[in-house]
Parts: sequence; C-alpha cells; structure tokens
Amino acid sequence: MATREIWHEILINASPAELYEAITDPKKLAHWWTIDVRGESAIGRHLEFWFSGFRGSVMEVTTLKPGELVQWHVIDGGATDWLDTNIEFRIFQDIGKTHLHFRHSEWLEDAKAFPHCSLGWAIFLISLKEFVETGKGRPHPYDMPINMWTPPSP
Repeated sequence: MATREIWHEILINASPAELYEAITDPKKLAHWWTIDVRGESAIGRHLEFWFSGFRGSVMEVTTLKPGELVQWHVIDGGATDWLDTNIEFRIFQDIGKTHLHFRHSEWLEDAKAFPHCSLGWAIFLISLKEFVETGKGRPHPYDMPINMWTPPSP
C-alpha cells in the first residue's frame, strides 16, 4: 500500500544540544507542542501528548542520539490516522547553523487528517524554533488555531 509523509526543514538559532533537549525533555516539549505531555523520553518508553483532554497520540521512543536524532513510533491515541506512523527529528549543523529535518512518515494515502497535520506540524515547528531561541513557544492551547479535523464536503 502506498504511503505519504510530512516533511519540513527549519533553521534554528541554537546549538544541536539545546534543540535536542527541547525535543526530548517532556517539560520542554510542553513549552512548544502541547502543555500536557506525559511519560518518559527513553528508548522503549512512551510519551503521551494530550490536547484539551483529548489523548492525541502515544509514542514509543525508538531512537535517541543526543544532538543528532530522535525517532518515535505512534502506537496508540485518539488520532487514528497517526497509528503506525513514524516521527523523526534529525538535527545537523552546516556552516555553523543548526538545521532540523522533520519527518512524519508512513501515513496511509487516504488519511483524512494529513493536510491538517501537515499544517499543524509547520506551526508547531515554528513554536519549537521560538521556544529554543527565545524561551517562549506557543504550545496548544495557545497555538495558532487551525482546527479543521475533517475536510470540507465537495
């Protein structure tokens, strides 16, 4: 079966170590993605991301390479289009600048939430950039509202 992926790249004015910490520390994740993050960021452990009482996703942490790579596998949650997808944060430096390559892969081709989530990830990656650079991000519920969980009728 064919799959698709969300892919974004963003330049962040911070060290790879600072960026890695913002992606792996649950307390820091709560400053840029959603204020309700539960669990532990360790290989084989789970992170839960809640959105106003809705358990959006449960991630199994599959890869942690400090300052370089974070990978999660979605194993549960209310966002059913996310089940069995993979999320990757790849951090690297080029000419003294820190880059983040973000991928959310293995989406089913007919996933209804794909357009909404692609835009949502872009907004939350900007929130991540703001958090790492200034100390203040825009996590849910303080993010830019784009709530359109179902596509409009034709």
